[in-house]
Amino acid sequence: MEFFIKHGINTIKRIFYNYYLRDFSIASLELVLGLALFLFGVTTGALFWWASISTAVVATAGTVMLAALPVIVGTFLLLSFLNYDIRNVPRMPLQRLL
Repeated sequence: MEFFIKHGINTIKRIFYNYYLRDFSIASLELVLGLALFLFGVTTGALFWWASISTAVVATAGTVMLAALPVIVGTFLLLSFLNYDIRNVPRMPLQRLL
């Protein structure tokens, strides 16, 4: 378990340093908006689902879309961030090999 915790901490540090401290890019916005929309959609969907189960009233299409649309857009933004992160590799070496 210690291995996964340390890798998680290093990943968070790398993302913070590369995308917020050193360089602020579109990927920085995609990550924040993607996480916010995804968490909002999942939380809203869970709350609406729980209310629908406890009251035995079927959820309307608008209620379902209020939860589903942020999840879809948030997932798209997170995938876009991952694409940017994967393609963000140095092209020129810092020094020549001898």
